[in-house]
Amino acid sequence: MGSQDVPQLMPRINLSGGSYTSRSVAIAAQRVLNLYPEPIPDFQGEPTRIVYFPTPGLIRVAQSSGGGRAAYLTTQGDAVFVIGHDVILMDASGALKTIGSLPSEIGPVRISDNGTTMFLVDGSAKGGWYCSLPSLPRVGNYGTLHQINDDAFYGSKTIAILDTFFLFVNSETTNWYVSPAQFADEETTPFDSLYVASDTTSLDTILGVEVVGQYIWLFSRSQIEFWYNSGAADFPFQRVQGVTVEVGVISPYTIAKLPTTQATPNGGIMWLGRDQSGYARVYLGQQTTAAPVSTFPIDDSLQGMGDLSAAVASVYQQEGHVFYVLTIPGQSSSWVYDVSTGMWHERSGLDAAGNEVQIRPLFWTQAYGKIWALDRDNGTIYQVSTDALDDAGIPIKRQRAFPHLLTSGTRGIHRKFMLDMQQADNAAVAVDWSDDRGATFSAPHSLSLGASGNVWPTLWRLGMARDRFIV
Repeated sequence: MGSQDVPQLMPRINLSGGSYTSRSVAIAAQRVLNLYPEPIPDFQGEPTRIVYFPTPGLIRVAQSSGGGRAAYLTTQGDAVFVIGHDVILMDASGALKTIGSLPSEIGPVRISDNGTTMFLVDGSAKGGWYCSLPSLPRVGNYGTLHQINDDAFYGSKTIAILDTFFLFVNSETTNWYVSPAQFADEETTPFDSLYVASDTTSLDTILGVEVVGQYIWLFSRSQIEFWYNSGAADFPFQRVQGVTVEVGVISPYTIAKLPTTQATPNGGIMWLGRDQSGYARVYLGQQTTAAPVSTFPIDDSLQGMGDLSAAVASVYQQEGHVFYVLTIPGQSSSWVYDVSTGMWHERSGLDAAGNEVQIRPLFWTQAYGKIWALDRDNGTIYQVSTDALDDAGIPIKRQRAFPHLLTSGTRGIHRKFMLDMQQADNAAVAVDWSDDRGATFSAPHSLSLGASGNVWPTLWRLGMARDRFIV
């Protein structure tokens, strides 16, 4: 008996989860681009368990010249950016003021402050600068930016702070070192050449340092050690005995602290790392433990990108969602992990021809009650807003690929496709699909949205298929 073509009554498809595009699109091709999922609380009687919101757009606020290198929120609540050579303070109105200049104009810069002094490092030997902060929040002026010449300062790719000590790594060595407590300047609070320690277990090159709670995370290429402030006179920090994480870091510029969320009750840390086998994965750590959070498809994608040493990541929080934005230069999209929900999505921009390209922002921060992002190339500072419908005048492509629609091996007749989404006047979505497991797709079908919010946009007579997935 041969197969029959039968009408298939498809139930409502409640989309769920984040991006999960397998190596085989015949298995999974649920791409989530420039959308982020938000779960709806259980037992609320709502029509779906997951809603997808558009990622925020960009509003151009200020302009400098040069590539973006850092975005930082001081402990006093000010927004500081490094653009090209210049260290720039932006006030709440978007006005810019140059604090000082660095000799180099490329490469990420990391910044920290102890409440009275702000310190910057760029990863080069002797590449450290500092200035005093105003005595009161946003009152008075920032001091002159000085390059540090202290013989006990060796440069660092990252900087962290614990109990008013600045923490640094001595690049390409197994050593890390600290400033004196409450460093102010190298004349009154000089560095102590004995305030140096080594990675004592892996004996590997130290690449980065960060602090979570009261624990210092010391990142090497293959392992993480933990230290704490013991208050000892000769060197104030001591290693946590018997505890390591057998994971290293690929790029120190992907190390980013996380605020407190339901998933990270006491804060946390994320980074692009490698396990003992040497393969790239994204990890999330808390206290003195860590685990990978990247999915198999994301691992596969990262491991196929080649050199990841220039990867950069930032963390920002908006409307309760904490986003870890991971960007690898040269790639057409960035991977974004929503710490609050544990789901991934992709973000990309568009070029003049409508092709997907890397998003413009590379660094993110919060100040003055708003989210700010710094352009990777042209010195533009953007406000990141969910009310903005484009990227500073450039349209945003958004995509949600459906799961495979299967019909138990018989050819199902797809009579109509009805879309349930919030409406927007004079807007349309493009719907296309594959009936051969992703080998080819139909021409996009335009589906106009209504203006009233009570319209169910519908396509009719969609043909037959045994296995269809919609994009």
